[in-house]
Amino acid sequence: MQIKIVQGNLEHMADCIEAHKYSQLGEIYYHPDEEMAELLIDGFNKGEIYVALDKDRNCLGFIWIALSGTFYGFPYCRILAVKKEYRGKGVGTALLNYYQKMGFAKSGRLFILVSDFNKGARKLYERLGFIQVGTIPDLFKKGISELILAKFRPEDES
Repeated sequence: MQIKIVQGNLEHMADCIEAHKYSQLGEIYYHPDEEMAELLIDGFNKGEIYVALDKDRNCLGFIWIALSGTFYGFPYCRILAVKKEYRGKGVGTALLNYYQKMGFAKSGRLFILVSDFNKGARKLYERLGFIQVGTIPDLFKKGISELILAKFRPEDES
């Protein structure tokens, strides 16, 4: 599948809401569409949301990248969501590769959180070289731990 990553804008709003709403993350941490739209507008306005498009310019999913989001100095992937029908087709990998390219241009360390219940996402992140460096219990919801994953630029791993 041919995938192009571009900066997202308001025309991608409905697709981003759909991708998040029907993800494991969205099912557990449900935000009503209006609330999610407010969050996404903030990300679009900051230029932090990037979308994956197919050859017909259909939005397949998105990634929210805050380049100074972790400890005000390290790139942080705030949200990654792929529409249900495109999962397992390389869209998440393409979005994460884009994050790594952008992030490593700024820093030698990248960060992402993954909920302990989200086994598929964790497997993808680990396949791409992210490792668990910590755990935050009950961060967003009681009974759910957020795993802190990091990836280090190879030349910075000493």
